[in-house]
Amino acid sequence: MDTSEYLSMGDAARLLGVTKARISQLAASGTLACDIVGGRKMVEYNSAVAYQKVRKRGRRPAADVGRKFTLMSADHEVAHVSFDPSREYPFEIAEVLDAQRMPFGTCSSSSPTVNKRELNVWWSHRSVPDVRPGLVSRYRELGIASGIEVPVQCLGLSLSDCYWLRPAECDGLKWRNLNYFENDFERSAPEGRSGWLEGIGLKNPDNTSEGELPKSWMIRNAVRVLVKGCGMDDQRPFNEAVATALHRRLLSEGEFVPYTVGRMFDGPVCLCDDFLDGREEYVPAVYVKGALGSQRGNSTYDRYCRFLGKHGADEAAVRRSMSQMIVCDALLANSDRHWRNFGIIRNVDTLEIRPAPLFDSGNCLWYNVPTAVLAAGEFGFSAKPFGPDPSVQLALADSLDWFDSSRLNGFVDEAIEILSQSEWATAEGRLESICRGLERRVIEVNAAVEVLRHVRR
Repeated sequence: MDTSEYLSMGDAARLLGVTKARISQLAASGTLACDIVGGRKMVEYNSAVAYQKVRKRGRRPAADVGRKFTLMSADHEVAHVSFDPSREYPFEIAEVLDAQRMPFGTCSSSSPTVNKRELNVWWSHRSVPDVRPGLVSRYRELGIASGIEVPVQCLGLSLSDCYWLRPAECDGLKWRNLNYFENDFERSAPEGRSGWLEGIGLKNPDNTSEGELPKSWMIRNAVRVLVKGCGMDDQRPFNEAVATALHRRLLSEGEFVPYTVGRMFDGPVCLCDDFLDGREEYVPAVYVKGALGSQRGNSTYDRYCRFLGKHGADEAAVRRSMSQMIVCDALLANSDRHWRNFGIIRNVDTLEIRPAPLFDSGNCLWYNVPTAVLAAGEFGFSAKPFGPDPSVQLALADSLDWFDSSRLNGFVDEAIEILSQSEWATAEGRLESICRGLERRVIEVNAAVEVLRHVRR
């Protein structure tokens, strides 16, 4: 491949006199042709020049006309929308029908005014990111010009919420006949698949699964199961099993999502059941954070808990759930508790909200730290989402009646037994170092919790 035939996103932006964000939009809509070159998304030079000529003639490049839909939440009509991938904001709201059921953070319940940018950011997370291994090739194989089109073609159906698009000319379509919570989908049987991307472009919830790691939805014994692989390492599926072992010791059923480890597509995977039913949606905390506004509080943590309490959640339950997340992440040295992998669950009928169970803890236990660093006894990590100092974040935990340090007896041995199945974790003495680091975390967190309890008496 001749790399001189490609432009970086920044160079393409300078050539066309637009922002890098606009280049990303043009690439997503298929207006600019792109390839992955050396692990980076690059714009084909000839495509950029052709677009430049069209702009100079004062004409817009060929684009899909605005298609009309009703944005639905299960059976509820939420808004009339149009979709045009050539626009800066592909989704436009024609009319809000139910402000309370708009995607969280995109519209005030007291006003029909929609934040256009936030709405399109929300929709963009229904697309599989281009960095997912093999995705661009899969699109070419299926003749799909742009990834942003895929969720639209599949009506936006997901197993993470109840939103979907009902075409304007199809008023007879019903949620009960379409949703993946109750209805089968294509390539849902593990034995019928040979690769991660076989569900892409078909009637399958994989089309709306975000995240960089390979993942796929399956149906096992009538239960919807998310299967997630790993990257260059094979430790993270086993990390999820370690996290589950910890959560079982400290938390109650329903407060966490249990994971198991299996093998699929010639590698280890972790599996978990969907924690939603067909009348619930998962709302990532990032949308709550964006809505905090002038909410008062001593910290972002405090403001988050107060805001949810003010908007119908049990604030004590929120603080308990958040404290559990902070303490368990501190024990596991979780370095990736970003604002999208914790949040709330909202009932689409009653609009009642509650904390989501603890899930997605695989990026922990120093999986990406060089072996030499671990061998030297360096077990530091950057805490999220309120960090980066783990001790400062741990001090935010203000609901600790659930924590019983005696239940951690034997946990390190259990964790090491699980990790002994990972080739990455057992290479070059890593496992011994992880054991020492985990022992240190247990001692330090136990001591910190005792101090916090004493201070708050």
